[in-house]
Amino acid sequence: MQPLNKPLNKPRRNMDSKFYVQSIARAFTILDEVSRANDHGLSLSEIAEKISLPISTVYRIVQNLIAWQHLTEKDNGNYTLGFAYLTYGNIVKRDLVLTNYARKHMEDLNQKTKETIYLAILDKMAGDIIYIDKLESHRNIKLAAGVGSHNYIHSTANGKCLASKLGNDKLRELLAVRGMPALTPNTVTDFGKFVEEIKKVRKTGFALDDLENEPGVRCVAAPICDYTGNVVAAVSISGVEANMTPEIINNEYSKLVQEAALNISRQMGYDGGGRQ
Repeated sequence: MQPLNKPLNKPRRNMDSKFYVQSIARAFTILDEVSRANDHGLSLSEIAEKISLPISTVYRIVQNLIAWQHLTEKDNGNYTLGFAYLTYGNIVKRDLVLTNYARKHMEDLNQKTKETIYLAILDKMAGDIIYIDKLESHRNIKLAAGVGSHNYIHSTANGKCLASKLGNDKLRELLAVRGMPALTPNTVTDFGKFVEEIKKVRKTGFALDDLENEPGVRCVAAPICDYTGNVVAAVSISGVEANMTPEIINNEYSKLVQEAALNISRQMGYDGGGRQ
């Protein structure tokens, strides 16, 4: 058995050599070596020795990693992992906890409606939403967006829920990242009208994508809150318009998705009670 502190100078997963980028590989090798040094870190010369590169080359890469907060320089000149990893770790931890909590309630929605169920979070840097879990419809027609896919905020029910507690200035700033293109004839592309949509979400507790993001597809979603009352995710029911009629959404699915969102929220520590 190899010792646990043996340097790792290759990817953790097999990778086709045609995708190999030397500078990226070197950066990750440096990060891997520094992570093994625990809290005392490594000096520039120690890093260079461990990965068999000139100090000048290592220095250039290290300075880039510092700029992105992947590394930080200690008072003694050694380098340790930067604050970026604290942020990334919290995001991964949050999303893992969230998907674990949500899965049972998503499965329940999936069984009751036979439609596609999504769990989404906001990606503020990209100015859009990202799907972190999905349960396929029991019907013949499958929706294209999968786990890891990004989608617009203004045209999706999930996006409206995730933006529902933002003030107008923050909302305008967020939407400016990707814009508000018309994806269908029903897409809301005017900021003022979108604000009215957000007000409806706050009032009713759910959001609707009424053929706004994709022709022939409707979606109803509800916001998920954490223990602070902040919206951290949204859960939705999506399907083709023949099955997702306004009547069934208003009379049944909107209530089901709100109930699921509230149950997930309570598992996340939310104690607001009633409608979110």
